[in-house]
Amino acid sequence: MMSYPQSNHDNAVARIAMVEPGSPADRAGLVQGMAVLAIDGEPLRDILDWYWCADELELELEIQDPSSPAPRALILKRKPGEAWGLAFSEVLFDGLRTCVNNCSFCFMRMLPEGMRPSLSVRDDDYRLSFLHGNFVTLTNLSDTEVQRIIDMRLSPLNVSLHAIDPELRKQMIGDNHSRGIEVLEQLLQADIEFKAQIVLMCGINDGAVLDETLAWIAERPGIKATGVVPYGYTRYAKIQQGFDTAESALELIRHMDQSAPKVQLADEFYIKAWPGEVLRHLPPAEYYDGYPLLADGIGMLRSWIDGPDSDALLASLEAYEEQMVVTGEAFGAVLHEFWPEYSNRILPIKNNYFGGNVDVAGLLTATDIIEQVALHMQTDDRGRSSLQGRPHRAAPTCVQRDNHGRSSLQGLLLPAEMFNDDGLTLDNKRAADIAEALGAELIIV
Repeated sequence: MMSYPQSNHDNAVARIAMVEPGSPADRAGLVQGMAVLAIDGEPLRDILDWYWCADELELELEIQDPSSPAPRALILKRKPGEAWGLAFSEVLFDGLRTCVNNCSFCFMRMLPEGMRPSLSVRDDDYRLSFLHGNFVTLTNLSDTEVQRIIDMRLSPLNVSLHAIDPELRKQMIGDNHSRGIEVLEQLLQADIEFKAQIVLMCGINDGAVLDETLAWIAERPGIKATGVVPYGYTRYAKIQQGFDTAESALELIRHMDQSAPKVQLADEFYIKAWPGEVLRHLPPAEYYDGYPLLADGIGMLRSWIDGPDSDALLASLEAYEEQMVVTGEAFGAVLHEFWPEYSNRILPIKNNYFGGNVDVAGLLTATDIIEQVALHMQTDDRGRSSLQGRPHRAAPTCVQRDNHGRSSLQGLLLPAEMFNDDGLTLDNKRAADIAEALGAELIIV
């Protein structure tokens, strides 16, 4: 039995967050705030246990009611095809499985001080891989958890692989590196399918080392898709070298076309390789084979260009002359190429907050947006604004307003990816804070 840390089953709490009126849960007397401790005598570790055990027409629940100190039994009944009508506040009832590695490319280790604590939690939980598509290393799994994956058929999963050479894996991941390969091989033998990710570090796991890793993957048909993404680093990182030049990105693309035509590359490589003309070189939709790695930043550009979102954004720009698109430098460069006629209304934001080679929209902060939008605003003597594509020399420190305190900027289009589910940016601000600072209406797109 492997002695890796276990989730805290004894303190698992499946707290009910919602009960649908008239549902079986409502008829049985369940209410928000109650906790389901067990189903038919089996404790609940996570939402997967609920799905596994609750596929019946009648359940015996052990309930903890906040108004009563002692747990009690409750019978839950439903008709065939009827949903139970309850939702839980979390998907993991026994706590998050955290990372036991020391990865040289870990973004969490490159964050500035003073950020909210949740941003530094390094999750490596196989359940979130199955439920939400998170990439995991498999290095922290016990034999019991591996067997649970097999028994419950938790497939597909997403694995962070990076390299297959043992010495290099130890250098990149840490002392637990071998456990990840051991578990991966065991799960593949049990017909669990995977999508794999390789974080590529220039001069470390590229070249011949990458070829070796991809050849290993090719021999394992259970790995259904493989994505290669560039190492991203902030100004706080110890290693500050990536595929940051057109030459290095282009060399990789040409190498991959010859060595592994079925492996998909992240959009960043194409943006770096062909600045100003990426649209002529971006792969067609067929290359992405149904976009299995879209959430990993692979195929996002092609999907956006071919899909309805680009038409919707264009319609907004055509309809409202005083709207400005705010995005990261990577996507901003593409938009300038895509719609050159609207270049003066597309504002790429440089990520000064994190620095390094961070240039994606999802890592924008309110701090950078407020400062740089203000610097790109000019106001004439009639109070009208001119939205500039680059900073002007005599830039004000804040957006200028008229005698009534109103800004001439009518609308700011911001990417939804920069806000979490609670509506917070990475620097702990809300859309309302940005709107107030700039005196402009915000439209989240």
